[in-house]
Amino acid sequence: MSISVLVSLPQWKLPSVYSGCGAISEGLLAFGGNGENLDARLLPDHTRFSTFLGMTPRRFRAKVLHVRHLTQDVRELILELVDTPTLEFLPGQSIAVTIPDEASGLSYLRYYSLVSLPSSSHQLVLLFNAGEKGKGATFALEHSVGEELDCSGPFGSFHLHEDPGRDLLFVGTGTGIAPLWSMLSSLFEQSCSQPMTLLWGLRRESDIYYLDELQKWADCYKNFSFILTLSQPAHHWKGKRGRVTHLLQEFPHVDHLAVYVCGNRKMVAEVTGLLQCKGTCPVYRERHHEGK
Repeated sequence: MSISVLVSLPQWKLPSVYSGCGAISEGLLAFGGNGENLDARLLPDHTRFSTFLGMTPRRFRAKVLHVRHLTQDVRELILELVDTPTLEFLPGQSIAVTIPDEASGLSYLRYYSLVSLPSSSHQLVLLFNAGEKGKGATFALEHSVGEELDCSGPFGSFHLHEDPGRDLLFVGTGTGIAPLWSMLSSLFEQSCSQPMTLLWGLRRESDIYYLDELQKWADCYKNFSFILTLSQPAHHWKGKRGRVTHLLQEFPHVDHLAVYVCGNRKMVAEVTGLLQCKGTCPVYRERHHEGK
């Protein structure tokens, strides 16, 4: 998941209008991308989201260690920190990658949620959707092993919260799985005993990735289960069909849940509305738009 913000280097000042930014978690705007133009006067300073969590975003360089083709479009990039030993962040947060535009002399900041664990913060894992149009997608196709990237972070207020006594429900679409993956990995690392369920929506069977890892989690952790659904399945598909929002029908009561949602704006809004109709529970949301 990602957004782009136009900046002029070497200054680090954001322009008066953000292109495609905005995510909501606990009532705070954070960088996630909903495709709207928002006046900067309506937004806090872009460093606030991490500094209020006790972490100040900073610049750093990272080298592309490995590029894995998960599907025809989705790429997993493993980055190794170059000029700093570790990066402190919370599961669910993101970093910004600077994308230079030689034609204009400007650069774009593209925000990507971290898939990796904070405990492995000497290496960072990102997901790119190379099938999307835009500078971020084009830049993803040009990545090669050994290339160094200008980055900054961490950013975002989408992170795990203390909700003892509640079952945890994670709902995602597409590469919106990235921050949810980091959260789940962290919970497993901490031997969390709360029941956890992941609902993940994709379009076609060819879009599926991380399935082996999900199944290993389900086999290893009895308090974890996942449901994968396809919105455009082939006739032979034997799994769940339809949009991920349809899976919420399997949860008639939500008062015992804490819900984390990440995906396109429409899905996030629909999930939030459906949950509100069913009862009262904390909902932590991140909206994103992959096509900028």
